[in-house]
Parts: sequence; C-alpha cells; structure tokens
Amino acid sequence: MKAKPSLIHKKLVSGMIAAGLIFYAFTAYLIYVAFQLAGQYIEQHSSPKTVLTEGLNKQVYEHIRIYYAEDEGTFVDLTIEALEKAKKRTMSVFQYEADKPLDIIFFDDKETIEQFAGIKHITGFYSDVDHMIGLYPDKREELLKKETLPLYFFNTLFIHEYAHFVFYEKVHAYKVSPVVFPLWFHEGTAEWTAYDVLNATSERFDVIPFKSLHSDQDWQESRTTYETDVYLQSYYMIYELVQLYGRDVIHEIMEETAKTSRFDRGFEQATGQRLTDFEEQFKLNYQRKNG
Repeated sequence: MKAKPSLIHKKLVSGMIAAGLIFYAFTAYLIYVAFQLAGQYIEQHSSPKTVLTEGLNKQVYEHIRIYYAEDEGTFVDLTIEALEKAKKRTMSVFQYEADKPLDIIFFDDKETIEQFAGIKHITGFYSDVDHMIGLYPDKREELLKKETLPLYFFNTLFIHEYAHFVFYEKVHAYKVSPVVFPLWFHEGTAEWTAYDVLNATSERFDVIPFKSLHSDQDWQESRTTYETDVYLQSYYMIYELVQLYGRDVIHEIMEETAKTSRFDRGFEQATGQRLTDFEEQFKLNYQRKNG
C-alpha cells in the first residue's frame, strides 16, 4: 500500500508548481518584450528606401522592380518600354550589359525626391548605394496619357538614369572606384546616351573649367555658381570625343582608366591626347561657336 504524502511533501510540490508557473510567466513576458523591442528596432532602423516604398504597388520585370502609386499603373508600361530602349543604348555606348537587381521608384512630389537625393532641382537620380532610380517626371498627367512630348522627355530621363546604373556596374566589374572618373564624364556619358547624337545643336553656354566639374561637390557648386548648363557642357564634351575618336572611345577610356585608377592616364592612353590639351581645344572651339 502506497503511503500518504506528508504535509511537507505537499508543500514542496506546491512550491515547485508555483515556481514553475512564475518561471513560465516571466519567460513569456521576456519573449513579449523582446518582440516589442525588435519591432521598434526594425521600425526605427528601416532603410529610407524601405519606408519610401511602403504603400506603393510593385511590379517585377526582368531585373527591375517598379514601385508606383495605385492610380498610376500606366508607369509600368512606360518604364518597360523605356527600359528596352535604355538597354540597347547603353550596350552600344558602354559595351556592357548590367543585370543586377534595380529598383525604379516613382516619387509623388518634388520635395520628397529632392530630400531623398539631397539635390535640388531634379526630376530623377540614380543611387549606387540603394541600387535605385528615383523619378519625378515633368507633366505627370500628360505623360500618363502618353502624350508625345512628355513621353519623349520621360524616355530621355529614364535612359539617362539607367546609363548611370550601367556605368557604375561596369566600373564595379573592373574593381575600381567610380570616383576616379570625373563627374563630367559620368554625366556626359549619361546625357549622350539619352539623347540621339543627331540631335546635337549649337546651343550656347559658357565653358566651365574641367576641374570645376570633377567631384560631386564641384558639380553642385558649379550648378549654382555659373550661369550655364553643366549638363549641356558635359554632353558636348562627350559629343566632341566621339566625333574625334568614334563611339568606342567611351569604353576605351573606361578600360584604360581602370588599369591605373588614373583618369588622365586612361584618357591619354585611349585617345593619344592629353586631357589638358583636349580641354583647351574644347574651350577654344566653343568660345568660337558662342561668338
């Protein structure tokens, strides 16, 4: 016959049960607190791009993800059509096909895109850090109706920014830093890729010294300091290079620069001309054209 448990034994068992319940309750509380803190951390440390795309529709096409407002689904078709043009143009210019993931985000107001990019007076930008193209196209309503002129400018805007993406990917493939290339070369190749070379005109502009168009800071300061269009000058700098040495010169300059991480040496190796001599000749030519 089994003996009855003693009073001490009963109290001991009851205590153990109570301690177990307290332990489990405390563990559950800790888990709850951990989840709460994790949620707060994720919310506070979400990337700006993640926050930006919340609430937007997403459409995936090949290597790109298009983010757009629910009532602006037409942007998907417009982006895909522009992408096909951009791939052909960039392959012709850079001789490189980029297929890394890329986000295309349509901003709904000008202030937001300027704050995100940290640049004033823009309708588009490419971020190598975020692997994204941000767009705020002009004449939005007319573009959604696919009117001819707004559609043309949207295509050139998209091709320009996509050219930046391909440029960076090509440079990364060389395992060199993009900053070894002056910004006039970055922007000039993007502009030249976006606009058909046959559209080159004799628009007037004051020639800015090349050294004032080298870094991002130089570029932003020149946009406000000089009463001229720095994008236009950079376009014509590439235009003149192509006229002199052929369209392969862009690829050749990039390839030669990558060997030494010196743009001036890569330029001279690819063209047979010193960069300073090209600048002087460019300045004389366009001063003459501008009267």
